[in-house]
Amino acid sequence: TSGTYFRSWGFVGYFQDDWRMHPRFSLNWGLRYEAVTPPVELFDHIANLDVNADFTAAATVVPGQLAPFSGTLPRSLVRGHYNNWSPRAGIAWKPPFKWSAKHPVIVRAGYGVFYNTSIYNQLAASMANQPPWAVAQTRLTSATQVLTLEKGFPSAPDRTTTNTAAVDPNYRPGYAQIWNLTIETQLAPSLTSEATYTGTKGTHLDLLRAPNRGSSNALGYTFDTYGASSTYQALQLRLQRRFARGFMLQGLYTYGKSIDNASSIGGGAPVVVQDDTNFALERGLSSFDIRHQLRANYVYELPFGERKRWARKGWEAAAFGNWTLSGNTIVQTGTPFTARVLGGVGNNGGVGATFSTRADQVGDPSLPGDQRTPLHFFNTAAFVLPSPGRFGDAARNTIPGPGNLSFNFALARRVNFGKDKRDRINLRWEVSNLTNSPNFNGLSTVVNSQTYGRVLGARAMRTMDFV
Repeated sequence: TSGTYFRSWGFVGYFQDDWRMHPRFSLNWGLRYEAVTPPVELFDHIANLDVNADFTAAATVVPGQLAPFSGTLPRSLVRGHYNNWSPRAGIAWKPPFKWSAKHPVIVRAGYGVFYNTSIYNQLAASMANQPPWAVAQTRLTSATQVLTLEKGFPSAPDRTTTNTAAVDPNYRPGYAQIWNLTIETQLAPSLTSEATYTGTKGTHLDLLRAPNRGSSNALGYTFDTYGASSTYQALQLRLQRRFARGFMLQGLYTYGKSIDNASSIGGGAPVVVQDDTNFALERGLSSFDIRHQLRANYVYELPFGERKRWARKGWEAAAFGNWTLSGNTIVQTGTPFTARVLGGVGNNGGVGATFSTRADQVGDPSLPGDQRTPLHFFNTAAFVLPSPGRFGDAARNTIPGPGNLSFNFALARRVNFGKDKRDRINLRWEVSNLTNSPNFNGLSTVVNSQTYGRVLGARAMRTMDFV
């Protein structure tokens, strides 16, 4: 933040050991510890809001001074958490059996804990943008009313508060537990395959609340805490052909699912927990969930020219030699969207209410592929406005978003010249989105919006570059 000077310190230590317990079995294990202090501002230009059970009597907290209901807070206004131990372990096992006489099977597995201590920097930046350190003032300018000594200076408008947010003084950094199991085998001398199960569990993730919401014209606040969680599980199938005889191929298919109670797409407005008294209603698909994804890339040297299969000499080699095809392909399903309501229908408005209230779901939002259009991408009749004073019953991220289909292609040639042909020029033609497929990247899911149900944008169409 401009005009602020943060200070913090950190300590990281770890040990790691590799133990080959058997010619067919090895163990890698270790332990990491990290401690990072919440940043302090050099001139104490940060502020927090003391939120307690009786938060109608909330007061601005000044660094290092006594605060009502909460006692003395540290200078950072957030208490540090220093119990950040991260164990890691991994094994590799070569079973005695083989799927064929020459191609063994290898099994790998691992587990680790990873902390996100960098979140303290984000919290400090938020507290630096709170009153009394952050105010806004309207500037009066006019092309017709020229400032003169006779008229004098116009009166300055009142300054207004620009932001009202609070951070949990006991905020704990989130952490992720990651585990995986891989079975690898060799199908041919240059061809390998892998099957991997991987999982992730997030704990103490960032969660934005808006407690004690009042009427829409009352100035409320948001409360940043650590109560969110997430889970992700996936099956990955990989096929890889190492570069041999002028050809290389890598392919990866992922079938996965991510669930949480925090990720959301705000569309430029704050999105907070809908019902601050019931976090369980926020559990649903993650906003970045992609169920199916196929990625592939390849390199192929055309079999023409010197030391190739055909056209090895003469004008044929000069015309057709040293050509290479390469590219990558991405095919995936889309990320989901949430049906929301413009305004705080369920809680009479307030800070964080915009786009935070969900609609009522009365049907299936999915449409067959042949019925989807940019003006009507999903079944808009599946959602309706909730009655005033009540939250919508739609879950988070129930609207399937548009997928992505992309073929990127490149044709390159190496031209050798000069004495002994040691000098070279590389010519390259690149094409992005070769099939010119429309890939949409946003949906209007606000039920009481005029653009409800429409596609909001698209990624770039086909482009070509000559290098």
